[in-house]
Amino acid sequence: MDPFTPALEQAAAVRRREVNPAELAGMYLERIERLNPELNAFWLVTPELARQSTGEGLLAGVPVSIKDLNSIRGYPTTLGSRAFEDQVLDWDGFAVARLRAEGAALLGKTTCPEFGTRPHTEHGLHGAARNPWNREHTTGGSSGGAAGALAAGLCALSHGTDGGGSIRIPSSCCGVVGLKPTRGLISPGPVFGEGWAGLSTEGPIARTVADAALGLDAMKGHLLGDPYWTEPEPSYLALARPPAVPLRVAFTTDAGEVPVDPEVKAAVESVARCLEGLGHQVVEDGPDTSGFRMSFPLIVTGGVASIPVPESRESDLDPVNQSIRETAQFVQAGHYVTAVSMLRMTSREVVAFWDRHDALLTPTLTRPAPRLNTLGIDPGAAGEEFLDWLTFTYPYNCTGQPALSLPLAMSSEGLPIGVQLVGAPRGEGTLLSLGAQLEQAMPWRDRRPPGLD
Repeated sequence: MDPFTPALEQAAAVRRREVNPAELAGMYLERIERLNPELNAFWLVTPELARQSTGEGLLAGVPVSIKDLNSIRGYPTTLGSRAFEDQVLDWDGFAVARLRAEGAALLGKTTCPEFGTRPHTEHGLHGAARNPWNREHTTGGSSGGAAGALAAGLCALSHGTDGGGSIRIPSSCCGVVGLKPTRGLISPGPVFGEGWAGLSTEGPIARTVADAALGLDAMKGHLLGDPYWTEPEPSYLALARPPAVPLRVAFTTDAGEVPVDPEVKAAVESVARCLEGLGHQVVEDGPDTSGFRMSFPLIVTGGVASIPVPESRESDLDPVNQSIRETAQFVQAGHYVTAVSMLRMTSREVVAFWDRHDALLTPTLTRPAPRLNTLGIDPGAAGEEFLDWLTFTYPYNCTGQPALSLPLAMSSEGLPIGVQLVGAPRGEGTLLSLGAQLEQAMPWRDRRPPGLD
């Protein structure tokens, strides 16, 4: 079997007994051994877990990677940090438990920046993940190893987390599909109460829109007492088919004072024309999300400050996280509560835009993947640099809406360009439907990084 075969097709082949789970796992383990030393997408490989799948469930033996911010029972969960390099947890994160229950073959842990705070994967305990399309460029982050592994054919589906774009950013950088689901669709349990006041959620990184739907079906669910609770659809996979009626689609490339790369703008405009040609009602418009620029960083600051780092290990942290935790000493409880309240009020105004539109089309990022060691070098300026690059992603962590990054274009330098679709709350079905239609009209399935046979 081709390692770039979509997960949905791999699961079907297992059910037909054309291939068995051990053979699938072996194919990817061989590729990881051969290609990962250069790419650094995985930092921990678990061949014993990969070979445990019985081939049953939704994923039926599909080899999956797990981001290091979530726990696999009995294995290290370092959070990408030297301060937690010896941490082993005795429970599965909710999404991991769901993936296991649905028959996934767990290949191991993927590389991420410390605590997931950087939007690129360079400065954590396990080093830089390199973009399969160009090894001198970032995979993005914080699910950088996850997206890089998938793009390089080192797994069939990847688990990621997204607190400001961390599924969509690396998906855009690496030329794969990334889905951030609606807040409350996947439990943060069994231990964590929530992620950054509800900004963060987990979700799939996939090769196709149908695979993203399959991954969401495998991970969705709740635990009693979850702080956010969104009822899932019976089957997201069933919704990943072109829409039967025209939709109202708005598009924008307006990032205020932040410059947007001309090739990124052109990609969005090309997709807008394509959607219009497919019969949808397309207008240029977009909500004002600028109000989140003040509240979002303060909530992230509070979240990073809450991580129980031993005092003796504070100096081991990434300089950006040291700076965040130092700033947090001057943030009072009232400031934090005010920021959360402002975020909720602004969210009401932003989400009202979907009363008039079914979906919003934007760039995923303001520019393609930058070169390694060029973004966020100065800890004092890193936050503003990150927010500029993520102008179109983090607002929808604030509102809790679903957002889907699709690999619909390539830059003149041969780097992927992602285009984002944003839906109303619980609007995954609309996004998957539009995404499936665009996948047919502007196919990317045969586009692969060079030199990874």
